[in-house]
Amino acid sequence: MDRSKELRLNDQLFVSWAKPHKGKPVTKQRLSHWIVEAIALAYRSQNLQAPLGLRAHSTRGLATSWALFKGVSIQDICAAASWSSPLTFVRFYRLDVSAPSVARAVLGTLLSRDSTC
Repeated sequence: MDRSKELRLNDQLFVSWAKPHKGKPVTKQRLSHWIVEAIALAYRSQNLQAPLGLRAHSTRGLATSWALFKGVSIQDICAAASWSSPLTFVRFYRLDVSAPSVARAVLGTLLSRDSTC
């Protein structure tokens, strides 16, 4: 925040650097678009097609499911996601990441790097 204080017109974390919106907060819609583009780029980098209906919100299920698969407790996942009950995760977000899938192919490189930490 200190490095960009000359640019900022407010205290939002994400601000635009390009004219005509320079220094103004980036909208939720723009951030969502960037997230979806980053996910799509990850798929393309593996010569795969991104899933239809991909949305920024899709990352929540994928991230929490991988956390569970990698050994994070359900209590820690719920606390990090601000869920009061594991039922929310089980009903709406849990994905089977143990089976071979496109997601595994895309995330495989990242996961192998992460396991060496």
